[in-house]
Amino acid sequence: MKDPPMITIRIPSLLANVLLAIFSILIALILLEIGSSIWLNHFASPEDYRRYALYSQMDPSLFRWTGHPYLDYYPSPNYHSEGTYHNSLGYRNEEFPVAKPAGTYRIVALGGSSTYTEKVKENEKTFTAQLEKILQQQYHYANVQVINAGVPAYTTWESLVNLEFRVLDLEPDLIIIYHNTNDVTARLVKPEAYRGDNSGARKQWSPPPIPWWEHSTLLRILSRKLDWTDQVRLRDFVEAPTTLNRSGGDRYAALQQNRPIYFERNLRNMIAVARENGVSVMLATWAYAPGFGDYADKDYYQQAFAEQNDIIRRLGESHQVPVFDFAAVMPQEKQYWADGRHVNEQGARLKAELFAQFLDQNGLLPR
Repeated sequence: MKDPPMITIRIPSLLANVLLAIFSILIALILLEIGSSIWLNHFASPEDYRRYALYSQMDPSLFRWTGHPYLDYYPSPNYHSEGTYHNSLGYRNEEFPVAKPAGTYRIVALGGSSTYTEKVKENEKTFTAQLEKILQQQYHYANVQVINAGVPAYTTWESLVNLEFRVLDLEPDLIIIYHNTNDVTARLVKPEAYRGDNSGARKQWSPPPIPWWEHSTLLRILSRKLDWTDQVRLRDFVEAPTTLNRSGGDRYAALQQNRPIYFERNLRNMIAVARENGVSVMLATWAYAPGFGDYADKDYYQQAFAEQNDIIRRLGESHQVPVFDFAAVMPQEKQYWADGRHVNEQGARLKAELFAQFLDQNGLLPR
């Protein structure tokens, strides 16, 4: 019996070439994915690693901010990166004892990124560090200590809680309250969501979801390199869905409807809490610089800045609290500013000089 004839199936050469190309591309992508992962985890610089790594895989010690049960978040204790560091208590300072040493006059500066001095990398060149140095060396207040309790994106809501639950433990003699812009942003929410607990602008600290493509090291690096996506930011953990950033809406109309009643109330409450605990208070108006193309150029923001600075002045008069009208004396020339809201190193130095001069000339520090 003869064997059945062999049937030969010939795949057209075009299809074979297509399949070969697809297979080659897949192999190349797999190799690129493996290579990208090896580079990121073993050869990338610390800066590149922080930019391109999946945040859920990063060592928590690399995060500047940490969740907090009452503040939502605060500076991660013992954080260090490129000259910026926090001490073991979560302040942008060298280590210091919680219990105030005898003879020390302790000043604590409360505020947001302007107090933290966000755009100045080195701790020694921040506004507060230079203020302490100037007071000690130029004005001869040898026992003055200045603690930086500013935290980027903090509003008066967070600073009120920060004062009550963290700062009072430091036994401050004087607090300097420097707030404005973040409380304007807190008003940019749907009017029905604007309320006294700030839940329209803030949500409980929670990690944001990770898109599927972010699980690929190759795609993640490419998309961030091309600025299509970015590393997660603080606001991804704390910004409520009812902000106009996320829900859209007329910002001018929102500011007209959402009046700064809570900004004023929070400042009044900070004054009351401080005084009840034997702590002196100093307020300061908030300065900015137009011309950088950011939101400080917007008319509706500038109107809100002025409105809230007027509240600061009025509270100072009604509560007999000294007010440094910093907004009236801080130059707006670009040489002092990193952007419309934050000073650079030169601006931080000038800011410290101006605050020191006000403290000295108004007799706010003991000899």
